[in-house]
Formats: sequence, C-alpha cells, structure tokens
Amino acid sequence: MRIPLLLLALLALLLVLLLRSVSDRETDPAGLGADASRNESVDDNDAQISSTEEIRISPPRPISPERFAQPFAQNAVQLERIAPRQPLTPPKPKAQKRTLLYRPDVTASGLITYERGQLQLEGIAVLDPLETCTDETGDNWPCGIIARTAFRNFLRGRALSCIVPEGSWDETVVSQCFVGTQDPAAWLVSQGWARAVRGSGYLKMEQGAQQGQKGVFGSDPRKTRGTQY
Repeated sequence: MRIPLLLLALLALLLVLLLRSVSDRETDPAGLGADASRNESVDDNDAQISSTEEIRISPPRPISPERFAQPFAQNAVQLERIAPRQPLTPPKPKAQKRTLLYRPDVTASGLITYERGQLQLEGIAVLDPLETCTDETGDNWPCGIIARTAFRNFLRGRALSCIVPEGSWDETVVSQCFVGTQDPAAWLVSQGWARAVRGSGYLKMEQGAQQGQKGVFGSDPRKTRGTQY
C-alpha cells in the first residue's frame, strides 16, 4: 500500500513541473529570459551613444543668408547715421600754461607794457594817468598819476606770471596775473587804486576801499604823507 502512494506523489510532482515548463514557454517563446532584456537595454544605450557621437562629428549647419542678412540689406537705404551723443561727464579743461614776464613797464594802474605786447590785469578797470579826483574839501588832485606810482612801487620790477599768447601780440591781452603768490589786481582794488569791473570777484574789496576812503575814494595822499609823485 505504501508503494502506490509514493508513485502517486512522484507523478503529481512531475505534473507540476510539466505545467510550469509549458507556462514558461508561452511567456518566452524564444527562450531568452532575463538575458534578453539585459541585452536589449545594452543595445539601447549603444544606440544613444552612437547617435550622440554622430551629432558631434557632423559639421555645423551653415547660416542661411536669406534668414539673417537679407532683412537688413532690404532696409539699408532707410538707415540714417546720427551724430554721437555728448559725453555724460564734460571733459575737464586743460590747465593753461603761465608765462613769466620780466621787466614790467607800468604805464597806468592795471596796465603794463612789455616788448612782446601790452597787458591789462583782468577784473579791474584801468585808471588813466590823466584822471583827476576831488576830495572832501573840493580840491582836485592827480589820482591817476599817483595810482600809477603806487602800482610801480608795489611791483618793484618783479616778474608777473600770466597766461599770454606765445610770441608777441598786437592787441592788449587781458589776463589774471600773479606776482609770486600775490594778486596785483586784488591789491590795487583793496588799496583804492583801481575800480572793480562788474561780475569780478573784487567788488567787495572796492566797497571796503570806499568805506575806508582809500586811494581814489579819499583825499590827496601828498597832503598827509608829504610824498612826491
């Protein structure tokens, strides 16, 4: 009785194995299994790599002139060249070179003559040597000549540093000059031996000279000082 049961068990096991084999053949007819899927994934990667290599190796596409250059060529006649805009920051003016002028010859208060030409100090009105002034008592005195003498005493033959043209000049040059670090025009106005022109920086100095009755705004200095002019 034991032998037939054992045979039945073996037969059942063989039947199960047979059924499983049949089902595997239906799902994988070629019999490749997992190896086939791995091979397929490898083939896909190779295909992608080869396509990438082809893109890199292939030469770039040339630019079509009808797409890029043609629109500008058609409208070239309508283009208009305009002047460049002004710079946002104005350029700094170049510093002008000053020239030392030696041996000044004072011809009037604020007016100097050189071999190269005649020079007038900037910012003041030249006082004519023939001009006369009237003091508080009504007496006239030669303020023009005295102003010229005062200017000569101030310079004492010292050179002036001025901005003048190169070489000689025909017309009178109006320039701001310095004697060392001193401004001779400022000295003349502050002492009352010249009048400031409108718009210059010497107007307050002229007002101070008027209040102090200096120079042409006062009386004849020869009366008080006994000076010969």
